[in-house]
Amino acid sequence: MDFSVIVPALNEETHIEACLKSISRQKLQRNRYEIIVSDGGSDDRTIEIARKYADKVIVSKKKGIWWGRNQGAKFAKGKYLVFIDADTRVKENYLETVHEYLELGVVGLTTGFEIEGLGLKMKMLEHIINSYLYLNSKISNASLVGINLCVPRAIFLKVGGFKNYALEDAAFSRELRKEGQTCFLIQKMAVTSARRLEAYGMVGLCRYYFELGLIDGGNISNPYISKYMKYREYNPIRIDRQRAGDKSGNSKELSKLIRGVEKKVLKWSQRLT
Repeated sequence: MDFSVIVPALNEETHIEACLKSISRQKLQRNRYEIIVSDGGSDDRTIEIARKYADKVIVSKKKGIWWGRNQGAKFAKGKYLVFIDADTRVKENYLETVHEYLELGVVGLTTGFEIEGLGLKMKMLEHIINSYLYLNSKISNASLVGINLCVPRAIFLKVGGFKNYALEDAAFSRELRKEGQTCFLIQKMAVTSARRLEAYGMVGLCRYYFELGLIDGGNISNPYISKYMKYREYNPIRIDRQRAGDKSGNSKELSKLIRGVEKKVLKWSQRLT
């Protein structure tokens, strides 16, 4: 079997069906991949929905996206492991596309992604994020993103899977880079929800990831910085987009912030090229 596609989940009844449908509709022959849902003890309809599409549904009482991914991997039979977040959909040629690169020997891979339901300015920011990750992968090895992440199972086992870090995908990416080449594909092969952006707003989201990056596994050496940190661990977000509305704050301030980010990133990108 070529692939084991692993979807970690916890109370994802709003999104998981669309996710699993997109995986089950791949152009790659269905007998060449399996679908595994690794659930962290959902109390909604997540498990019921998962059983309609998945070959295996693993239920654990222990929570944590890093744990869920590792639990799913324990039951995987595929040569390659593909981790897809439950609020993410993949395009029908996703597995065929990543298979070509994995067969060339890369030890880790993430594809470009779209953010669902955003306006024009946010689409520009989406483009900048993808371009930055792509440029970074050309300068050195790529930083991989957990929403869609592919790795040979042998390499996954060698590095010991995901660790309980604040940004577990970033830590996993660093481990993979020690083993060989990682790759970020510029093709946008996945579509993910904007729920974290809706929950935090742009400024809050930047702060969230910045502070988790400082913690990086629960350790920060400077107690003065630690005193003023708001976020210290991964926070799961469960928002029904139809009920969430626009939580990005004042639109003029947001537009000003985005323009500033765009200018800085574009200027940085021009220096690199």
